[in-house]
Amino acid sequence: MEADSLLQHALTLDPKNPFTLNNMGVVKEAEGDFEGALKYYTEAANLHSAEEVVVTENGAWRGKPVSEMAAETARELRKRMQTDAGPEERASLLNLRGVAALNRNDRYAAGQAFLQAYKLDPQSAFTLNNLGYLAEIDGDLETAQVFYEHARSAERANTKVGLATRQSAEGMKLFEVADDSNQNVGVKIGQQSEARRRQTGPIELKRRDGKPIDEPDTSQPSPVQPQSSQPNTTQPQPLQPQNNVPPQ
Repeated sequence: MEADSLLQHALTLDPKNPFTLNNMGVVKEAEGDFEGALKYYTEAANLHSAEEVVVTENGAWRGKPVSEMAAETARELRKRMQTDAGPEERASLLNLRGVAALNRNDRYAAGQAFLQAYKLDPQSAFTLNNLGYLAEIDGDLETAQVFYEHARSAERANTKVGLATRQSAEGMKLFEVADDSNQNVGVKIGQQSEARRRQTGPIELKRRDGKPIDEPDTSQPSPVQPQSSQPNTTQPQPLQPQNNVPPQ
């Protein structure tokens, strides 16, 4: 989120500003990072600032000390963290974290959050849609299409989208977003198929190293000519397969 980046920059300039700390807590809470939010609220409360709140969504806090507001918000958040302990609630928070990570261009953190959410609640429409989005941006269109199709008919598919990587999707019902994404992926798959059909010319067979098969393979050692008429008494040794580690 842009607000996250701006507030982080503001904190580098004034790390003890109670308003900036409290606002960072608000942003982290909106992203589903309750631990991070609690940290910032607590820091703002511990400053014991007497500066009064002027701008706030909750008019009841207007004119009261910002540290007092931060302390009360921290108490309410702790209660919420104790209540939202079920797998569905935790998966929902992980989805929020994942979307926030994508908005920060942190693909790895987003992937980890979405996968954890899937383990907790594999039938969640939001989780399925988010995994489809990751597959799409990674270029795996077939997998993306599978996730989008499942997301359209999954649990809570009628729920409206809150935080999203695409602002136009916010406020739409999840199944509408998944359906739109699924159609776009279908178009991309069709375009790729058409491009392959239009390719002309003979198919060139290549080795694994990329060289044409009619070119000498210099990667293999030349056969060794026998040096003696005596049989080789060396016992053959077992060969171990290469440790082909799949890419992470």
